[in-house]
This record gives sequence, structure tokens and C-alpha cells, in this order.
Amino acid sequence: MAEESKVSVNGRSYDWDALTVTGPQGVLIGISEINWKSSQKKKRTYGKGVLSRGATRSNYEATVDFTIDVLEYQELVKSLSNGIYKSVFDLALVFEPDGENKREVVLKGIMVDSKDESAKSGDSELQVKLSGTALMINDDGKPEYEEK
Repeated sequence: MAEESKVSVNGRSYDWDALTVTGPQGVLIGISEINWKSSQKKKRTYGKGVLSRGATRSNYEATVDFTIDVLEYQELVKSLSNGIYKSVFDLALVFEPDGENKREVVLKGIMVDSKDESAKSGDSELQVKLSGTALMINDDGKPEYEEK
């Protein structure tokens, strides 16, 4: 199978028939890579003595980057009312690697803060890499972080 028929998701390669990526412009067909990660740092707190008495948590953070071809980028920009840097949008990924077990990940509230259109020597297609933050990552309908 040709490499063009695959997309990289967090470093893992998927066939297009096992993955559907949907954005504000509809199904993305010109995406070659998408990555995300999230974190919530913790810091130990101390009182009298040498042992920790508890922990504090910092804010939840989620980052996203994805690479799409120029035509897909133009369709994305057309679908956003305030342009690429002022708009907030979601990307939904539906995985069906074996045709039976379905998993959905939604990257909610993406705000793009950088765009990279640089090409490498030998690249045959023009691509755009967008990076930014996400408000939340939902995995099968469950948010990664919920305020109590």
C-alpha cells in the first residue's frame, strides 16, 4: 500500500479506511499527520518535617499540531469566519482499525498559534503545519479533565 494512503496519528500510522478526520470544513482528505498531548503538572507541598503533606495542581494544558496539504488548508481557512489565528474549532477523529472496535477522539476548542509552510528538499507536495492549543481532549465522549 502506498504511503499516501496512510496518516500518522501521534506517531502511529493508520490506513485511511481505518480513520476519519472531520473539521469545520467537513472530512479532511489532505491530512498527513496529527499529534496531541496534554498535561497537568503537580507540585508536592511540605510543612514541618521532611515528608510531603500533599500536592497542588497547575492548569490543564493540551497542545495540538497537524499537517495538511495546501488545498485542505485553503478549505479550512474558508470555513473559519475569523481567519486561522482568531477562530476556535474542533477536530474529530474516528478510529476503526479492525472494522469493529470504534474509538472517537475530539480535540475541542483548537486555537492555532503558529503556521509553518516551509518545505524540505525533495518534497513533491506543498504542506502546511498548524500548531496550537486545545481547550479539551475528549476520548470516547469522556473529557480528560473535569472540574470538581
